[in-house]
Amino acid sequence: MNKSKPKRAPGRPKFADQASPMRDTVLNAASLLFMEFGYEPVSINQIADKAGVTKASVYYYFSNKAQLFTEAISEMMKRISVYSSRILKEETDFKTRLAKLARVKMSSTHVEFETMMREALASLSKEQHEQIRQAEFGIHLALAEAFEQALKDKVIESPLSPLLLAHSFAALLMLGNREAELTRETDGEELPKLIVDLFWNGIGSRA
Repeated sequence: MNKSKPKRAPGRPKFADQASPMRDTVLNAASLLFMEFGYEPVSINQIADKAGVTKASVYYYFSNKAQLFTEAISEMMKRISVYSSRILKEETDFKTRLAKLARVKMSSTHVEFETMMREALASLSKEQHEQIRQAEFGIHLALAEAFEQALKDKVIESPLSPLLLAHSFAALLMLGNREAELTRETDGEELPKLIVDLFWNGIGSRA
């Protein structure tokens, strides 16, 4: 007696055993679009097109745009944290590591993170908002650990805490979004290098 194969539920991906890769593809596509355009302008249709999947497949993994945004941005932050930590542990001097991190961070233009979060805030639950902030904190923590070690090794001197140094450095890197506007002000030098020099040397008189 032949048994008919059970039908897939509507919207269920054809290859269930490939669920994780497809989910990751959707997350990557979503994070790219959100970081380029912000929260409001991006639709589920655009994310599906970018990922090369159906809209139904997106909804199979994520119940709504807010959930997708939360997961996509959180996962992206975790990847950035891991990559930042890897750079900051390389066998080079600390300033060189900061300069490399700055170049990587400023190599792509994207929306200002806090602006994007303000756009999304009304759509996010308290738990979703906290999840994103916790993932973001991981980046600052990776930086803070590097600054803490540099302070212990007496590579740098500062009355500020490692975490405050981390937030300060990250804030300066946001100038990368204005690199085109600042081209005439850099005298041909790379903006990431100038920012690291500013952070490293400060603006106090050397006299």
